[in-house]
Amino acid sequence: MKPGLKWLLGAAALAALVWGVNTYQGHLIAKGDTQGAGRVQAAWDADTYQRNLATGQANAVRQRAAEKVADEQAQRQAKTAAAIATARVTERGLRAEIKRLNTRPKPFAADESGLAACTSEAATARELLGACSYRYAVLAADADGLRDQVLGLQQWHADVCAMPAAGATQ
Repeated sequence: MKPGLKWLLGAAALAALVWGVNTYQGHLIAKGDTQGAGRVQAAWDADTYQRNLATGQANAVRQRAAEKVADEQAQRQAKTAAAIATARVTERGLRAEIKRLNTRPKPFAADESGLAACTSEAATARELLGACSYRYAVLAADADGLRDQVLGLQQWHADVCAMPAAGATQ
């Protein structure tokens, strides 16, 4: 064999070997990239699942807190309504007693001017007391309603709105 041909065949064999090694190396790199991408995707999916799970749990806790706040607010409103009804019954009783006192026969003679004036003033005082008791009952009912509303809003904020986000640390 000719020496030039030996060199040529050797160079071709070397080139084929280098090409084969490079091709195999490329195959290994591609295989590693595929495996790495799979690991990264699996880690991403696991993290996403955990975040979604935590968010779902936080939302469930918020929902339960919101239902509890709404239930307690309804109980407060029912208690306030009962107190208002009791106050109205008491106020009606006071007015009935005032009416009874105003319609009773005068125990003094009508010609005694001092006693007649005293009786008239007493009737006026009873009427004013009745009017004041009505206004007081209305004011108390309004104040109780506002108190219940403020308590409900404060509880809503504390139990639902101010709840830490899922996965957050304090």
